[in-house]
Amino acid sequence: MMRKLGPLALVGAVAITVAACGPPGTTRYVDRIFATATATTGVRYATAPDLVTGAPVDLRLDAFQPGGDTAASRPALIWVHGGGFLAGDRTGTNQIATEYAQRGYVTFSIDYRLDPGNRCAELQAGIITNPAEKARETARCRAAIVAAQHDAQAVVRWVRANAAAYRVDPSRIAMGGFSAGAITALDVGYRSNDPGDVGDFDANDSRIQAAISASGCTYLPEDIGPGDAPAYLLHAEWDPYVYFSCAKDTADRAHAAGLVADTMFFPHDPAHADLLYVLHKADVDAAWTAFLVRQLGL
Repeated sequence: MMRKLGPLALVGAVAITVAACGPPGTTRYVDRIFATATATTGVRYATAPDLVTGAPVDLRLDAFQPGGDTAASRPALIWVHGGGFLAGDRTGTNQIATEYAQRGYVTFSIDYRLDPGNRCAELQAGIITNPAEKARETARCRAAIVAAQHDAQAVVRWVRANAAAYRVDPSRIAMGGFSAGAITALDVGYRSNDPGDVGDFDANDSRIQAAISASGCTYLPEDIGPGDAPAYLLHAEWDPYVYFSCAKDTADRAHAAGLVADTMFFPHDPAHADLLYVLHKADVDAAWTAFLVRQLGL
């Protein structure tokens, strides 16, 4: 068994009343007590300018609810796919969205705007050295990262605006993601001062109550401050795509600001995002569900 660098945020089972019959000893929001999840797919949550052409594009999500659930008010969990801000779509998180809906959450897998030609990975690796080119690509990369954040914040506002229809508790909304999606989830948690103007529900709050990061960090750590969302960071020391130093700096800055930033760090491990999650799924799900129960007050 691999030793973990950081504290494993596991807590004891919490006694929660379930709204459907699960096997004896199971707990809502922790165990998959619902046999199925019902999906509503392709729902438009906003329209925004394409990052390359500027033409308006519809942004869509898939929603998942616990099959047969009778609870009147459920926490929401928004999942954001990875892909370097240049590839991927919402189907990449449909499996985990389904599994967490079976735990009793109302979950959402989302699309967001991408820039297929961005060179964010080359910037991080230090490959681009020409000053003018570096400045141009840095601006382009930041634009893609911030656009993803604004789109994800639009989803939060959309969920709050449609809370009654989905039987969501608007005071209990969390966001999780993988790789670029993890960066986005953390930025939504840490950058509520920049909510953007995507979507039709600007009057609704875009803040979240918890953020989950699988191989992510924030590249804008100066924005972390008191009052930001608690976060959980899963990361491998030898991650080749989102460097471990960035994740550690994110957690350290959050701690310095007095925030909750739980970590599960794996030394001498090169696994990234979805693969890292799959390799340690049982431990990670136990940690993430305990974190959500604690931070959402479930």
